[in-house]
Amino acid sequence: MTDAPLLAPYQGRGSRPWAAWLLPPVAARRLCRPSRPDRIDDRATRAVQRARAAAGFVVILGVALAYQVADAVEAVTEPWVQLIQNCVVLVLVVPVGLVLFVRAARPDLRRGYLRRARGPLCALLAVAGSLGFILVVSATQSGNSFRGSAFWLLFLLTWMIFFGLGALVNGVANVFRTADVHEVLPPLVSVALVWVNLVVDLVSGKYGDAPDRVAAFLLWGGPLTVTCLALWELRRLRRGHGLTLRRALGR
Repeated sequence: MTDAPLLAPYQGRGSRPWAAWLLPPVAARRLCRPSRPDRIDDRATRAVQRARAAAGFVVILGVALAYQVADAVEAVTEPWVQLIQNCVVLVLVVPVGLVLFVRAARPDLRRGYLRRARGPLCALLAVAGSLGFILVVSATQSGNSFRGSAFWLLFLLTWMIFFGLGALVNGVANVFRTADVHEVLPPLVSVALVWVNLVVDLVSGKYGDAPDRVAAFLLWGGPLTVTCLALWELRRLRRGHGLTLRRALGR
């Protein structure tokens, strides 16, 4: 049985004033949040996901402050380092996940999913492009002053910094708009993200300075809670909306 919306062409949210795109947070939000009009947007799921993300941020910051008192700057930046790590892993995981999902789908559904994939592609390009621009400009202008004709470059760099931060936060929070392809993808990609992160943390010896119990809680708490949340989200999609991975693939 096939969902009718699966084959419907991707459509945007309609025309918007171009002036709003001049604001970095607005541009980042519009490029990195799901926008497919017929997608299922479960408010309860979204609220739980935001609460878990906020709790994780607070826990990492609290532990960093408690066990890295000698370096307060490093303690405060630790949650942002984790955010960047999540972004890097997602940049690698999302394309692989999308390719596997499209390849596993029934042939008559693949074109529709590929058309929808431009949403995640926009989010990936927004994050990678902004961060790449910031790094290139910072490296080439190192030791030089932004004067005269280079003033516009300083303005653009400032805009890109705020846009990049917004794209980073929105991209990770929305799993790079994978819901635009199908609603079952964000929980599946999130699970892949946290377990890949766990392997990275184990190899790097992260939280090695913390007591064993605290380190174990930080290492395993995230993957386990995210996995449980993903299973709960998939259950809500199945029971409330009839959406399952098998049905999404047309199998």
